[in-house]
Amino acid sequence: MHGSFAKDTWLSGASDVDVFVFFPSTTSLEWIRSQALSLIKAKLSDLPWQIEYADHPYLKVLVDGIWIDVVPAVAVEEGSKPVTPVDRTRFHTVFVRGNFTPEMKDQVRLLKAFMKGIGVYGAEQRVKGFSGYLAELLIYHLRDFKGVLSAASSWGPKVVLGEPIRNFPEPLVVPDPIDPHRNVAAAVSIKRLAEFSLAARYYLTSPSLRFFYPPTVSDVPAVGDVLVVEVKPREYVAEEVLWGQVNSVLTKVRRSLGEAGFRVIDVGACEGLKLLVQVESKEIGRFKLHQGPPFYMRDDVSSFIASNDQVWIGEDGRLLSIKRRTGVMEDVVKGCLTFKFDFDLSFKWVSKGDDPCVAAFLRKTPTWLH
Repeated sequence: MHGSFAKDTWLSGASDVDVFVFFPSTTSLEWIRSQALSLIKAKLSDLPWQIEYADHPYLKVLVDGIWIDVVPAVAVEEGSKPVTPVDRTRFHTVFVRGNFTPEMKDQVRLLKAFMKGIGVYGAEQRVKGFSGYLAELLIYHLRDFKGVLSAASSWGPKVVLGEPIRNFPEPLVVPDPIDPHRNVAAAVSIKRLAEFSLAARYYLTSPSLRFFYPPTVSDVPAVGDVLVVEVKPREYVAEEVLWGQVNSVLTKVRRSLGEAGFRVIDVGACEGLKLLVQVESKEIGRFKLHQGPPFYMRDDVSSFIASNDQVWIGEDGRLLSIKRRTGVMEDVVKGCLTFKFDFDLSFKWVSKGDDPCVAAFLRKTPTWLH
C-alpha cells in the first residue's frame, strides 16, 4: 500500500489509498498496458470499478464507499530505470518514512491544507498544481510550513530547489531524490506557481483561516457577456483524458474567438464539464479587416485577389481586403469543441453565477486576496 495514507501525511477526510500490483522486473511496458489491467479486473470482478488514466491506465475500485486506486507497476530495483512512471512510488514511500519526523509530517498536512484551500493542490490536468509528493519534498527542503511560505513569497518565474543534474524547462524544478532525472514539479503551471507565491505572501502578512477554508461565493454579477457551454458526454470518459481535451479546447476557443473579432476576457471550466467564456461583448461589427499575403508571394497573391473584393496594399506591403463576418459567437465556440467522444451540448448566457464554480469564475479575485 502506498499514497499519503501509507506515508502518514494524509489529510483528514481526504486520504488517498493506492494499492500497487507489482509485476516482475522483466515485465515490459507493452505487457503492463495490454494485459495487467485484465488480470487485475478478473481478481476484482465482484467490486465496482472504472478505468482511469494518469501516465498509464489503472483501476479505481469502490470498497466500503471509498474509491481505491489499484495501479499496475513493475518491481524494478532502486536506482534502475523505471518501466512505468509509477515504479518509483514504493521508493517514495520508503523515502518519506525514513526522512520525516512526526513533526515534519504534520507540517506536510498543514501545507497540503493550505494548497487545497487556495486551489493549487493536485497535479492532474484539471488543476496543474502541486502533488502530494511535491508538498512533502517542499517540507523536506525547507523544513516546515512557514519556511515553505517564506521562500515561496519571493519566488520568481523560475524556481529551482535542490541540485538538478540537468536543465528542466518547467517554471518550478524540484528533482526527485529517488530519480534525479525527473522533475517532481513538472506539472505545476506558471499560473499555479504565481497563485501559491502570492497567497504565501498575503498569508504571512495577514494569517487567516480563509486560506484553508475559503468561503463559498455566490450571486456574483457578470461583467461583459458570459457564455456557459454545458457538455454532456454520452459515455464515461476518464478524468485525465477528459481534462486534457478540455484544456486543448479552451485554447482553441480563446484563439478562434480572437481571430473572429471577439475580445476575450477569460475562459475556464468547471467540474461537470461546463465551459465558461467571458468576452467584452458578444456583439461585434458586421465587417472585419482580412489580411492577405505579402506582395512578392506570386501564387498566393493571385489566389487572394481572385477570391476577395475590395483588395488593396497596406503600408507594410501585404494585401488587405474587407470580409463580412459570418455566424455568431456560439457557432465559433461550437466549432472548437473537438472532443474525441460523443456528447450533447447546450448554451446559456448568464448574468450572474448560478453555482459556486461559475460564481468564482465571475468574481475573478480569490477569496484569500484582499
